[in-house]
Amino acid sequence: MKKFFPLILLVAFLVIGFSFSPCLSESGKKSNEIITINKNRLLTIAIQGQIAHPQPSRSYVTTWDGKPKMAIGIGGINYNLRIGDPVFGWANADQATMEVATEGTGEERFRESWLVYSSVGNEVKVLSGEARGAKGVVVGKFGSYVLIYFDEKTKEKLAIGDLLQMKATGIGIKIEEFPDIFIHSLAPEALEKMNLRHRGDKLEVPVVKIIPAEIIGQGAGRTSLYGHFCLQTCYPPDIEKYRLRELRYGDLVYLEDTQNDYGKGYFKGAGTVGIVCSGPSDIAGLGIGILAILSSREGKLLPRLDPEANIARYLGIRELRPKLRNNNGRLRGEFTPGRFKQNLRTTSEAQSTSNKVSTSSGQKKPIKTNKEELLTIAVEGVVQPAGILRGSGFTTTYDGRPKIGIGMASINYTVTFGDSTYGWAEGDHVEPDVTIQGRDRPSPSECALAILACIGNEARVLTGEARGAKGIFIGRHAGSDDLVWFPPEVKEKLALNDRILIKARGVGLKILGFEDVRVNKIDPEALEKIGLTIENDQLVVPVVMEIPGHIMGSGMGGSFLETVDYDIQTTCPETVEKYNLKKLRLGDLVAIKDHYDFYGRGRYEGAITIGVVIHGFSDYAGHGPGVNPILSALPGRIKTRIDPEANMALILGIKKKL
Repeated sequence: MKKFFPLILLVAFLVIGFSFSPCLSESGKKSNEIITINKNRLLTIAIQGQIAHPQPSRSYVTTWDGKPKMAIGIGGINYNLRIGDPVFGWANADQATMEVATEGTGEERFRESWLVYSSVGNEVKVLSGEARGAKGVVVGKFGSYVLIYFDEKTKEKLAIGDLLQMKATGIGIKIEEFPDIFIHSLAPEALEKMNLRHRGDKLEVPVVKIIPAEIIGQGAGRTSLYGHFCLQTCYPPDIEKYRLRELRYGDLVYLEDTQNDYGKGYFKGAGTVGIVCSGPSDIAGLGIGILAILSSREGKLLPRLDPEANIARYLGIRELRPKLRNNNGRLRGEFTPGRFKQNLRTTSEAQSTSNKVSTSSGQKKPIKTNKEELLTIAVEGVVQPAGILRGSGFTTTYDGRPKIGIGMASINYTVTFGDSTYGWAEGDHVEPDVTIQGRDRPSPSECALAILACIGNEARVLTGEARGAKGIFIGRHAGSDDLVWFPPEVKEKLALNDRILIKARGVGLKILGFEDVRVNKIDPEALEKIGLTIENDQLVVPVVMEIPGHIMGSGMGGSFLETVDYDIQTTCPETVEKYNLKKLRLGDLVAIKDHYDFYGRGRYEGAITIGVVIHGFSDYAGHGPGVNPILSALPGRIKTRIDPEANMALILGIKKKL
């Protein structure tokens, strides 16, 4: 026995030692292991910018519920709104930015470098003015601005236009244990101070809140290198449901089902961590601005709730201020239920008009409109030459593949209204038939054609071999392209730059008894042909399918409703299959659930928006088939009826069958 005693002791020692060793993940890594990054391989370069002017609204903006607002707070030097302050409660503010907003200088490529190369945690030095020599640190980005913290004394000395120089580092940063996690706009020192750790095969990240995809608004479809996502605050109950009033500038939040790697957009199972950089908004589709800093399409990020997870804390800038309260004891900007109820009462009163159509239970009646009151106005555009999507050369798809992307502008001899949105070789945002643009203003989206032309309006060729031929206006894409159907024989005669006249009619169209329902971008006769009926004081609308609002992407937000479409995101394969989106055809009528598109495009639980699909699929994050909203209403006013033949190509007589 004595002979084997040393061996027994050794075995016992190994067993006891193993039992007290840190747990190992399946990959063999310690479950609480500190990360390592490639900071010694990162470039540090000088870039220059300047302090930006403030950007107040130049006229009254329109809130989600139709109220005029003089909005302030974006850009400039903000003296009393600091990192760590509550995001709610600032008078007349709309997406107000924290600290000092800056922008690039010189040529476009130099201005762009200020946005792309800068990272949270980078050091900034003042080069001109009374504060020359003072230093600050990048704390966020919002839109085209880089936000910089300076101490109070320095801020008092700063002036608009002061020149700044940044020691920019962060581009190319990688976590060695998680090479598939994307890191944007974050300096290595800031990343290290966040004390991120392994948890099995995931990276644990401290955040103050987990945000569901259903309230994420504008941001999808834009670049992942800078800019922001919006947490929509246009549906007031969401503010209380998700306790958004607890958020402070600089807080870290986790965005569920959101990618920010090769682009911004919805992707089931993905996750993105971001920094709160702006305040809320009363405009549809907009809200609290979030700069994305970490993202994983493979679900490698594991959020851990920590009420003190704020970038100010990790950068050692300042102690977080307690939540500010008004004299009545409420949190500054705290939700007042009575105010929201008053908004709903106002909307309800609008429904009770002298023209209201009353229907008994089960009785169906056709709609009546005010079409005799509508103006008919000539607007004009020219056949738009083709261009390469997003500039020249290859661009990057949602999953990191190079692609050219064709199908926008020009004369499309292959694809016509009623055809599939999916499956065209190398196609992206494919536009059917003929694309025209207005020329009476510098920007196509400001032209009369963009604002006044409506689906179903008559089109006529004014010049060239096809002169006198007639067609139909079928929709508008983004801020630039208006779409017209012509018969195949007419398309063969058309030439680029031929002039096209549209007899625009439809702006101001209302359904009698449903004046509270927004009617947009559709000719009155075309609306009547859809086959709307009234049943139990509801509009019954035929649609091909219903689309959940949380997968709507590029185009979301408070821009002018008449001039911009928005996209059903098709860059998450699981979502495409779940909702059978490959079946979508150009011209299909679809119902967008939980969206209220009256004075903009954004979330409102229970509301319904009806739209017409006007362009094809996309492989770019946040993009997909485009929809022109034609009807939208608060809960209880629109009821949908599934009809696989609910397609405007059939309704307008463009096709006899699909």
